[in-house]
Amino acid sequence: MSKPENPVPGYTHLLIEPYTPGIGALVHDFDLASIADDGARAELRKALAEFQVLFFRDQKLGPAEQIAVARVFGDPDKAKAFFPRHETEKFIEVLEARPGVNRYGTDQWHADITFVANPPTGTVLYAHIVPESGGDTVWASATAVYDSLPRALQDYLGDLEAIHSFEHSGWPQYFAALPDGEALYRQARNDHLPVVHPVIRRHPVTGRKLVYVNPNFTDRIKGLSRQESDALLTLLFARFQRPEFQARLRWRKNTLAVWDNRATIHYALNDYGDQHRLLHRVTFGEGQAF
Repeated sequence: MSKPENPVPGYTHLLIEPYTPGIGALVHDFDLASIADDGARAELRKALAEFQVLFFRDQKLGPAEQIAVARVFGDPDKAKAFFPRHETEKFIEVLEARPGVNRYGTDQWHADITFVANPPTGTVLYAHIVPESGGDTVWASATAVYDSLPRALQDYLGDLEAIHSFEHSGWPQYFAALPDGEALYRQARNDHLPVVHPVIRRHPVTGRKLVYVNPNFTDRIKGLSRQESDALLTLLFARFQRPEFQARLRWRKNTLAVWDNRATIHYALNDYGDQHRLLHRVTFGEGQAF
């Protein structure tokens, strides 16, 4: 990987190149398999807060090493979705697409697992097998979306709360295709009742305000009629689709991405047909996300 001509100042352990002007950074020539240095770990946390999503190419990581990367940023024993788990490492979720495998479509804008009271604060995703083309992932900045809104709308949204629901997502359809899906669906529905989150939140590290809704899990705005809620959410969701607020990654084998689940939403493109795609995911968190 070529080195940036003008790396981001203020970092002594990391060589950082902004990925877009508004979100994302490439971290060059850094081996995530060896991250014992406290200074490097602190700079990784600083960079994640500053850029919201970090990309690392050409990493050689086993399952335990990927979990160790997650531990730099938080506790990997936090909220998980319903993906299959790794055969030996319970913290790793296996995201695999190939012919004959029932898969959950992540080709929808979402933040991870906001249908729980304390969602994960971030995610580490590592590519083992990628299609020859297709299967990109796109992230959008929730702080950039907030900053782009008119002041009057910012103030109005600051008093609102939104209901996030597991049933609003595509998970019920995923369960329906499984042999024991009905029982799994009923258990998941009992375990994950709808939760309420503020529409506007303040990031606990940067202090920046952000829009905390996403199309996959946000069902409605509390206290508004369905018609009013749908109209307002449609306006906000459209804002996330503006390209200037986004970073799009073309995966390669051994690429790792880590993102702040509080400050971003993301979308995994489903444009690679029956090609094999295999990634390992670890979500991490804290006692309280905000």
